[in-house]
Amino acid sequence: MRRTLLVPALLGALLATPARADPHAYGVRLPPEGFWVEVPYTLGTHREQVTAVDGTLHLDPQTLDLEGGRLVVPLDAFRSDDPKRGCHLREAMGLDYARSRFPREHVCDQMNRLPASGPDAIAFPDVVLDLKSGGPTTPFTPGGPAKVAVEGTITVHGVSRPIRFELDVEPASPAGTIRVRGRIPLRLADFGIEVKPAEVLFVKIAVKDVVTVVVDVLLEPLPTS
Repeated sequence: MRRTLLVPALLGALLATPARADPHAYGVRLPPEGFWVEVPYTLGTHREQVTAVDGTLHLDPQTLDLEGGRLVVPLDAFRSDDPKRGCHLREAMGLDYARSRFPREHVCDQMNRLPASGPDAIAFPDVVLDLKSGGPTTPFTPGGPAKVAVEGTITVHGVSRPIRFELDVEPASPAGTIRVRGRIPLRLADFGIEVKPAEVLFVKIAVKDVVTVVVDVLLEPLPTS
């Protein structure tokens, strides 16, 4: 009698657990406005738009277990509503301070450009996120919304740091596409980044130490070979 009852119980437990599928490769598609970085300044917070990201994630669509991936954001994909502020952001994130005149002085020219070569040229052209693992943090129904914790390494300004953050995921259109949203704080000092204060009408405007990456992207399944 006990064995007779045990078999249905085991079957019920198996059916209630999301079945593992083979990890699928996903690419990242940005909405028309891209995603952005919130940069708090003395007089308020500015949004620096990110218009491009490249890379692939490997994700089990049934369990939402992440099994690795790499995303690359080039510095020249950052767009600012103030060209001078945008150039200052690129020099702070992209220049090698050991070689450049920055941060002793700004090196952006009058057209808000950085030199194409030499010690004041961009030395660290990309922000790289290497994702190692991840998975849901709460029970969820396959195909429904979930919270997913992700772990990996982020490299900014040539400095790599471990990172862990949580994202909200939900199905999107077309079928198989996943929408991912979240907020990821980063301390500039952790990556040795200095942003020189600017003076406007005798007011010194400085960048605060913590910026926030605001994520709102779509993961689209890539064709299988």
